[in-house]
Amino acid sequence: MLQLSMFNFFYYWAIAVVNAFIPLYLRYKGMGPGEIGIVLAVGPLVAIFSQPLWGVISDRRQNVKKIVLMLLVVTLFTSAALFYSSSLLLVIVAMMVFNFFMSPVQPLVDSMASAYAQDKGVSYGSIRFWGSIGFAFASFFIGYMIGKIGLQYLWFVYSTIIVISFIIASKLTNSQTKRAPITITAMKKTFQNPRYVGFLVAVLFIAIPTRMNDGMLGIYMKHLGATEGHVGMAWMVSSISEAPVIALLYLVMRRVPLLVLIGISGGFYTIRWLLYASFNDPTMLIISQAMHSVTFAILMVASVQYVATVVPREMLATGQTIYFATYSGLGAIIGNSVGGYLMEVYSASFVYQAGAVFAFIGMLICFAMQIKYKNQPLQEQSVA
Repeated sequence: MLQLSMFNFFYYWAIAVVNAFIPLYLRYKGMGPGEIGIVLAVGPLVAIFSQPLWGVISDRRQNVKKIVLMLLVVTLFTSAALFYSSSLLLVIVAMMVFNFFMSPVQPLVDSMASAYAQDKGVSYGSIRFWGSIGFAFASFFIGYMIGKIGLQYLWFVYSTIIVISFIIASKLTNSQTKRAPITITAMKKTFQNPRYVGFLVAVLFIAIPTRMNDGMLGIYMKHLGATEGHVGMAWMVSSISEAPVIALLYLVMRRVPLLVLIGISGGFYTIRWLLYASFNDPTMLIISQAMHSVTFAILMVASVQYVATVVPREMLATGQTIYFATYSGLGAIIGNSVGGYLMEVYSASFVYQAGAVFAFIGMLICFAMQIKYKNQPLQEQSVA
């Protein structure tokens, strides 16, 4: 558990660079919101295929650790191409290659964490908690440092983090529980499960505005007069606010059905995006990032646990990577490309209002599924 927690802490520094500062880096290189939206969308396009692919490979080999180590090495080298490409076309190609190898790392490690939590009877959130702490530290520290030394040194920061993550990942251990080999029957059972497929649809509606905000928040704040330090502070507030919720959510999951929790997160997202649509002060955006605690934190922990309960154990890595491909892949493609375009043509306020509608639809789907299946014996109705 210590190694998994340490890896989450440091690897989320790398995620902070990608989520919070690469959009600013692209802006520094002279790209507009529309171009940045396209660049941020092509990576998740690849992730839709790469995350399930590496999930299947990991399930078949039953050695997630070895796959993660290989992905980290390749990520280190492909990141250099991303940061130092000079034209829009080269940046797009580099982003695609980079995401093919980086995007599966988080869901694969989450599959290790959820398997460990099931094997040892501990809370998954107590492991993932350290990722939030790491992201918070990184957002503040990197934002402050980049404000001093400049965005041109961002790759050196990122590469150092990946090297540290690799060293820690080499100490991880795979689940000791022997799993049945992945089969065509298990794959069909997963993809024909309406509880899993319906969940993915609901997550997609919630993810579209969420991933748009991840890509465009920094650009929006800069437009309102914020500095890199302010952007880093906004991400730090979101991470700090989510950490205690992630650590303690398992207490709620024992009493509240997971689909209900995911629906509740969609309801809070609806409120959050309506608030963002009404603000024109970056300080208010920074404060409102604290709503990450009742939106993303609930959505992420409940979703990972939900997947672990509705897919066969031998399909765990595949099920988690497909969920992540839907959330961070397809959701980001639509959110970043359409969101970036609409932000240029209309306004950020319009985009966030539309995002509130999408989140509300996702909430309704979750509640409808819960009502439909509540009288059937559902494994996810209780969490150990």
